[in-house]
Amino acid sequence: MAKDVEVGGEFQAKDYHDPPPAPLVDAQELTQWSFYRAIIAEFIATLLFLYITVLTVIGYKSQVDPDKGGQDCDGVGILGIAWAFGGMIFILVYCTAGISGGHINPAVTFGLFLARKVSLVRAILYMAAQCLGAICGCGLVKAFQKSYYNKYGGGANSLADGYSTGTGLAAEIIGTFVLVYTVFSATDPKRNARDSHVPVLAPLPIGFAVFMVHLATIPITGTGINPARSFGAAVMFNQDKPWDDHWIFWVGPFIGAAIAAIYHQYILRAGAAKALGSFRSSSAISMAKDVEVGGEFQAKDYHDPPPAPLVDAQELAQWSFYRAIIAEFIATLLFLYITVLTVIGYKSQVDPDKGGQDCDGVGILGIAWAFGGMIFILVYCTAGISGGHINPAVTFGLFLARKVSLVRAILYMAAQCLGAICGCGLVKAFQKSYYKKYGGGANSLADGYSTGTGLAAEIIGTFVLVYTVFSATDPKRNARDSHVPVLAPLPIGFAVFMVHLATIPITGTGINPARSFGAAVMFNQDKPWDDHWIFWVGPFIGAAIAAIYHQYILRAGAAKALGSFRSSSAM
Repeated sequence: MAKDVEVGGEFQAKDYHDPPPAPLVDAQELTQWSFYRAIIAEFIATLLFLYITVLTVIGYKSQVDPDKGGQDCDGVGILGIAWAFGGMIFILVYCTAGISGGHINPAVTFGLFLARKVSLVRAILYMAAQCLGAICGCGLVKAFQKSYYNKYGGGANSLADGYSTGTGLAAEIIGTFVLVYTVFSATDPKRNARDSHVPVLAPLPIGFAVFMVHLATIPITGTGINPARSFGAAVMFNQDKPWDDHWIFWVGPFIGAAIAAIYHQYILRAGAAKALGSFRSSSAISMAKDVEVGGEFQAKDYHDPPPAPLVDAQELAQWSFYRAIIAEFIATLLFLYITVLTVIGYKSQVDPDKGGQDCDGVGILGIAWAFGGMIFILVYCTAGISGGHINPAVTFGLFLARKVSLVRAILYMAAQCLGAICGCGLVKAFQKSYYKKYGGGANSLADGYSTGTGLAAEIIGTFVLVYTVFSATDPKRNARDSHVPVLAPLPIGFAVFMVHLATIPITGTGINPARSFGAAVMFNQDKPWDDHWIFWVGPFIGAAIAAIYHQYILRAGAAKALGSFRSSSAM
């Protein structure tokens, strides 16, 4: 890595520079749209974070509830819950880093404020947005499944029985130290100077830090390390126990963040003389950004490709167009074959009629990995050919953003649906009895959940996916780092994985109309068809909201919103 060199008792920068410290109050940022856009991004990111993670926690507790016939090995387990929290932080930091810095946590914001990376006004408004987003995220879960929310604790943090207050406080302090120290290390200007792909990779160790801390501290406090997360859940659950312990989830993380800031800035960054002015003032991760000049945004170091025409007659004469359609067909076929085979194999392994046990098979966690992992692989393989959509909702969102033409969008969707039917057909052809007995991987609304709950799960789940697609393929990222197109499939695959962890107990997780359609066609029973409209309407609404949010709000205003992506592929 880039290093400091000590000359004459003083440290000289070798091959990097430290941006100036943020002022305590920056009046100029209050006049810029980018400032308010960043606050909105923090609100939405924290909302999504709490929605997915709390939904995962409640789903797991529902699945292992003996009153509902659950067993200890049912559900995603503690490992799956830890993955939900860590994976969502990875995705959301990746998506929002270039907009707000991707804090999504008042403790992170507080640590960066102490390091003079953000102004006092920005820090306060970030924390307010994060807390409000957390309340709204938990509120969405409660609104759509109130009985489950109240019965299973609402994801609220509290000190577990058998642990002292000191133990809980120490867990929060040290856990937050691990997280904030990782944030400082991952966003250090020395790393940016050493290797251009560091800003792209930074969300990965940050997400892993959250994952590791959850593995260690879930048994003690349920893992806070994020005051907004604890506050939002406590507000919506509103029972005595979480409120009695609540101070731990503010004091602990703030102490841990302060220690991390002091350690990194004063000790690791070559002395107190330069310690508090060593980071950028605007974001946690350095990325290409819009620059606001005279009330308008100017492209700094990237350009937006022209919008795709509604009908592009020229592409109809090109072999690359038809090759892309074939690629979408084959990719969706493979996606359905592997994932449906995984689902049926799991149900077969736990079938008591075959001597199976609840702990046999890959479990819900393995099923979620099958869907997320296959999307990662197939997007990686087909991105340069078709854009790697493999999902009509993704295609629809990119069409709304004028990234693909209408003709391409229609033919992609047709190829995806046909591929899904063929993929499920292959599974059925080779194991027809198992296919019929174990549901054929078809989506339907689970017992105990309302239609509104299922529709909301599909809308928000698809929003998470399509928003990640937009963020991962943003021209700003391509301008900033040539590694981005190669790395983009990773957060997209993680998004699919996270959404499956949260929504498998509700709908079996659609978020892909072709996947739901292909399974319904081949299984061909009443229940999947009765609920089938949910798996088209929900994903299309979610994709449309993601397109509008990314294009009109995050991409610097409506004036340039619908013409900001390539016209030929997602990547």
